[in-house]
Amino acid sequence: MDWLAHDEVELDTLPAWAAAAADVRRLRGLEVRLAPEGLVLVRSRRASAMRWEDVLVLARPEHARLLVAAARKPPRPPWFEIADRDVDALATAMRARLEAVDQGGYRQPRARPATMSDEQVLAAVLSRAPLPGAVEIAAPAPGVFTSAAVGGAVGAIALSFYGVILGPVGLGVAAGVGALGGGLLVGGLQHRRKRKAGRVLVLTPDGFVGGLDGQAVRAVGWRAVGRFVEGYDPFGVPALVVLDREGGVLARVPERYFAMPLSVIVAVAEAYRVRASPA
Repeated sequence: MDWLAHDEVELDTLPAWAAAAADVRRLRGLEVRLAPEGLVLVRSRRASAMRWEDVLVLARPEHARLLVAAARKPPRPPWFEIADRDVDALATAMRARLEAVDQGGYRQPRARPATMSDEQVLAAVLSRAPLPGAVEIAAPAPGVFTSAAVGGAVGAIALSFYGVILGPVGLGVAAGVGALGGGLLVGGLQHRRKRKAGRVLVLTPDGFVGGLDGQAVRAVGWRAVGRFVEGYDPFGVPALVVLDREGGVLARVPERYFAMPLSVIVAVAEAYRVRASPA
């Protein structure tokens, strides 16, 4: 899967189609341009541009929030968030644009039979193979600066023991070197980890991949899925619950495994399921 080529870039580096005449909507801290070929989101002096076929799904977790899922390169979220009191008109206009463009490939899931078995989907996700049209929801990870601070403190303490024998000056130098080295090491490792964060839930055109009450991760085809809801695990902990078409539980993922509120996860997963599920 190719990541968006123009995501949070300088305005003068946008593709030519993004500069065409567009229906411009100005919302709180954001300018939304609905161009004939795609969508452009401008915030301050940077912008993200995607063609309409690159928009995977629209979701409304709350009345004043609109999520636009697209293939954004981690550690960025797998969607853009638009928050404003009047997103209804924008959502309606965007859906009209999506329905008007070519509905081929993954943009026409209801007429498209599954091309991959559950086993193939699971193998592809675990191997991080390209899956065009997939939405990957990552696990939470500590911030880079927080990790760097912790690493610096540990490094300073560790080398301070060696600096004691050299007196006050040696102690200060050793502590400084330890803090710098520990901060750079742990911060760098955390930055790399965030770029390759583990996925808690992966939504693909043929099915989703997730856990079942802490058991082995597995893939489930859309024909078996009824809906995604907010619920609880057997211990009463808030969780994403996946129901089959008869109301039985297919999977549960505790809320603590997500980096975002459960309401957002449910909204995106449900919107994706509706688009991907066969008639």
